[in-house]
Amino acid sequence: MILLAIGIGVAVFWPAITSATAGQTVTPTPIVSVTGTAKPTAAKILKQYAPDIKNQIAQGLHLTPDQLTTQLQAGKTLSDIATTQKISASQLQTVVGNALQTSLQPAVTDGTLTQRQLGRLIKRYQNNPSLLDHLLGSKAAK
Repeated sequence: MILLAIGIGVAVFWPAITSATAGQTVTPTPIVSVTGTAKPTAAKILKQYAPDIKNQIAQGLHLTPDQLTTQLQAGKTLSDIATTQKISASQLQTVVGNALQTSLQPAVTDGTLTQRQLGRLIKRYQNNPSLLDHLLGSKAAK
């Protein structure tokens, strides 16, 4: 019964619908979103500030940036280097957090990075400092 009603409705109204659009060309309107300049990704921001991050982490590990690079290129991880330098895992987390906070603060100040994004980055790298090995110059991580 319902199908019969639908069929009658289509039969009655279909000619009116098709004749109303007959001879008309329908051109779809594209949706264009202009958002301005794309913000750099976190990876690009980290790379931009890598020299300062390396300096800060090296200082926290009681090394020069060159000594840090040499050890990373020799296959050591930040955790390995920290252990050699008698820096505990929790101290390394503090070093990493402070280095990122200090080094990336200009990106927060100029609006490239939000404080919330910075907080997430800090937490991520504090929980897994070896993620910074590549950024800081490790050949093994490349």
